[in-house]
Amino acid sequence: MTDAARDPAGERPSAASPHARDALSAAAQVDAEGPRRTRRSMRTRERILAAATEVFARRGFHGARVADIAEQAGIAYGLVYHHFRNKDDILAAIFSERWGEYVRYIDDMAGSPESFREQLGHLVHFWVETWRQEPHLMTVMINEISRSYEFIESHDPGRVMVAFDAVERLIVAAQERGEVRAGLDAKLMTYAILGVAEMVLTGYVMNSLRRDSAAEYSRDEEQLVALLLDGMGATRQA
Repeated sequence: MTDAARDPAGERPSAASPHARDALSAAAQVDAEGPRRTRRSMRTRERILAAATEVFARRGFHGARVADIAEQAGIAYGLVYHHFRNKDDILAAIFSERWGEYVRYIDDMAGSPESFREQLGHLVHFWVETWRQEPHLMTVMINEISRSYEFIESHDPGRVMVAFDAVERLIVAAQERGEVRAGLDAKLMTYAILGVAEMVLTGYVMNSLRRDSAAEYSRDEEQLVALLLDGMGATRQA
């Protein structure tokens, strides 16, 4: 090695040496691998959640095994445990991520200039369309989460209630604008709206409320909005 290739102390190669350039190149390659590994890890995690959603919907949470989830995801059994501690951890992740999207959707509506009838129409459409596009997800949300006292008791109830709070804020704002009767209890109305939604979605999941076309689902949406805002009573002609 020439003197020009050494540092002032004469011990290590300078940045100009071929060895130093190779070392720097290798270090840069390692740095670049980090984001790629992270992206791969995120994709694997998403595959696990998607596979678990389908397996839980088909076999039920208690009937599903981690091996079933790994097989559905097309990954090694042990890789599931690299991302999640157990089945409960996977179910909690499904709930946390999708419930959070649901709450953000409601909060976004709260900031819109639309009427309460339009907002409620969007909310009902969101519920129905989620079932139509992601039936496995809705099956898990209904059977394994919202109707499971075991799940709710073992997790923070506050995370569930944020959706109730978001709907209640919509109702209160509508009352302030004069679109909903001021004398109604907004919290009670929130429970009534979400209760109706849950029972209708349960009917879809159980196939006891069977719908075979987009037109039928659209008709359900129209009737639900009319029921929640106008009631069931027949309009009397003067």
